[in-house]
Amino acid sequence: MKNLSSRIVSAIIALIVLILAVYFGREKGIYLFALFVVIRGSFEIARMLFSQDHPPFLKRLFVTVSSVVFIIITQENMRFISGIAMMLSFVLVASLGILFHKRFKDLDQILSFVAKNCMGLVYTCFLPAAVVWTTQSNNGMEWFFCLLAVVFAGDIGAYIFGVNFGKTKLAPLLSPNKSVEGAAGGLLFSVLVAAAFQFLLPNTPLTVLLLCGLVGGLLGQIGDFFESLIKRVSGVKDSGSIMPGHGGILDRLDGVLLAAPLFYLAATYFSL
Repeated sequence: MKNLSSRIVSAIIALIVLILAVYFGREKGIYLFALFVVIRGSFEIARMLFSQDHPPFLKRLFVTVSSVVFIIITQENMRFISGIAMMLSFVLVASLGILFHKRFKDLDQILSFVAKNCMGLVYTCFLPAAVVWTTQSNNGMEWFFCLLAVVFAGDIGAYIFGVNFGKTKLAPLLSPNKSVEGAAGGLLFSVLVAAAFQFLLPNTPLTVLLLCGLVGGLLGQIGDFFESLIKRVSGVKDSGSIMPGHGGILDRLDGVLLAAPLFYLAATYFSL
């Protein structure tokens, strides 16, 4: 009961912060919120990926690079360099791994450093950037709320169906409480909510919204499993503790991040 109360209170606080950011700042408010997610999320992912065996400077370096790249590629008229930024990030990480190779325990750790950094940058820098790019597109605010609604509705549907009908385990190694029935209920809720956005996005074909609901809901669930994978390999229960009852920023927004590129594409090509 105490954990449930903590989840409800922290969720309400987070929702209030988001509403205030949108109401007073609109796109700029969401941008600042996304920047906070990048900084905090980078810290969380660095905590999970880089163990005590890694040089201590790696965590600070990762958070700094992730934040700086995010700020650059989300400036007006700068998203076109996102591909270049991604390649340069890899070049930087690979170069640091080679230049400071003596600071690592063995060769495997150098390769692990490069791979984990690149994956982490995509996760906590480029995926949040897709959220900002969505808000900068036509009807960006509507698509942003559609993204949140689809993913969070999927969470609610999966919980309701899982509790009441869940019998078949979906991926017990990753998340023992998730069920096939819960996943199906989550997708149903995601599709229904996406269809309801026809009222806010009347110029978008209903089939596009339904696909966004189906694929977006699926990506949201995959994001949840992917976060569970990282936590299990890292040996931690939560990515952080900033949201009591929920864990860290990544624990709450993992599905949103993975679904974000889909809604950015939809906002770019199917919004008038």
